[in-house]
Formats: sequence, structure tokens, C-alpha cells
Amino acid sequence: MVQHIHGTDDPWEPSLLCRFTVEAAMLDMVKRLQKQGLGNEEIAVSLADAAEDYVIRLANALCKEGEPVERPSIEH
Repeated sequence: MVQHIHGTDDPWEPSLLCRFTVEAAMLDMVKRLQKQGLGNEEIAVSLADAAEDYVIRLANALCKEGEPVERPSIEH
């Protein structure tokens, strides 16, 4: 499940250390959930839903603080 991230000059792209730290924690969590009897598909969908909710909460919090949340345009 290792995804190789190459620099895109995207100011919103997390550092490699952050990315791999989060991935390691996620894989540990997935193993624990599997041991509790949850299936891979159920875990994957629930994890995706939770991640989406977290991003929405973060965006809403930034809007409330008055910070800009517009994603910078990146020319390809």
C-alpha cells in the first residue's frame, strides 16, 4: 500500500514523513479492526467516509477562522 509521492510543487501536499507516518498508523488501525472481525471492504469504506468527514470538518473550521481555503491553481 506504499504510494510513492513525487514533489508536485503543490503547497497542500504533505511531507513524505507525514504521509508515511499517517499511513503506518492507518495500517496498524486496519490490523486491529481486522482482529475485531471487520472485513477489508467494510474497513476501507468506513475509513474513506471518516477521512472525507475529517477533511470537511477541517475546511469548515478554517472558514470559521476566516482563513482562505481556496486551493491554489497548479499549471501542468
